[in-house]
Amino acid sequence: MNNKRILLTLKYTAVMSAVMVMALIIIYLISDGARRATFRDTLRSEAITKANLFLENRVDAETMQHIYLNNTQFINEVEVAVYTPDYQMLYHDAAEHDIVKETPEMVRQICEKGEMSIEVDNSYQAVGILYSPSLITGEGKGGGAFVVTAAAHDGNGEANMHSLLILLTCIFLTSILLMLAVGYYLANITIRPIEHALSSQKMFVSNVSHELRTPLAAITAELDLALSRQRTPEQYQQSIVRSLDDAHRMTHLIDGLLNLAKADYGAHGIAMEPLRIDELLLDAREQLLHAHPDYTINISFDEKAMEADANFSINGNEYLMNIALKNLMENNCKYSANHSSNVLIAIQTSSICITLSDTGEGMTAEEQRNIFQLFYRGSTTRQKGHGIGMALAHKIITLHKGKIEVKSKSGHGTTFSVEIPNE
Repeated sequence: MNNKRILLTLKYTAVMSAVMVMALIIIYLISDGARRATFRDTLRSEAITKANLFLENRVDAETMQHIYLNNTQFINEVEVAVYTPDYQMLYHDAAEHDIVKETPEMVRQICEKGEMSIEVDNSYQAVGILYSPSLITGEGKGGGAFVVTAAAHDGNGEANMHSLLILLTCIFLTSILLMLAVGYYLANITIRPIEHALSSQKMFVSNVSHELRTPLAAITAELDLALSRQRTPEQYQQSIVRSLDDAHRMTHLIDGLLNLAKADYGAHGIAMEPLRIDELLLDAREQLLHAHPDYTINISFDEKAMEADANFSINGNEYLMNIALKNLMENNCKYSANHSSNVLIAIQTSSICITLSDTGEGMTAEEQRNIFQLFYRGSTTRQKGHGIGMALAHKIITLHKGKIEVKSKSGHGTTFSVEIPNE
């Protein structure tokens, strides 16, 4: 199972890592797109500013080129060029360098589109615009429109993107460690119930096989012995009686297992209806006394339960509750010398409390801890059943949102306390 935990962890981490990588790539691409759009706006603004300064004769070409060359030593200065629509260069910050490398076809496309991004070297970004000076006078360089290109390296933006890439990489690596831890935790809580279920199933099959094998072996041995030689009618009758006892024992075991399966359906899988707990106890008592005439079952009520407005109603399944109450009464009678059970019904604010006591020899601390475990039968003196009745009673009471406890002391009898919510 440990290998399955690791496998589930790795699968979970792989899936989540793929999702994380996609998310981080999308974040990076969106951020880079925003950077490019912002820098394109910067280039456009710089192109318009320089073109306006030159075309309006505010700054001469030599001065602008001098400023450009000096700035490039300290910052990523924007290189601007101005052309006429017929590809006549009017101004260029650095014609000998010429990042954009304008061509007649490029100028024509800019004139047609009005503005476009220009593909240049990967380390540069460029834009071309069709510029119409709004304040051109007769003293300027001429009227009409001009083609202006601007190109530069976005050093700060690329440095920020590099920092973002490092940050996203660290987030991804940290997330992998976190996903491994979370994946192992989820795999553990997923597999643990499966392991428990498989272990319980193995124990269940083993115990059922043992319990069924014992009476079957006894019946087979009894019948083989009866057939081994001629016997008297009385001896055959004794063999039949013993075989019937073992068959009844098997029937009782199978009935208990079927009832246990029904109790495993859960509250959503069984029909619930309003029931009166006093009537359930009286019916269970009558059925148990019919099957065991030597049993004595006394049912009494506390002071609140004797009041006229006492609420005995619960929401439950009649069949299952009948089984639970019969099992608890039978347990009292079975393990007390006088085969008796004293039942007391008490009405509380929001629940009904039922105590079932006997005068038997009681249970040890270990037996009290394990009494509700399936197939647990305790010491030799308590091995009179199959270890199903108390486990079934506990499951049924829990199914009805109730609680059941056992109190006992060796030599002083046993008391079961059942608390079930009122309807």
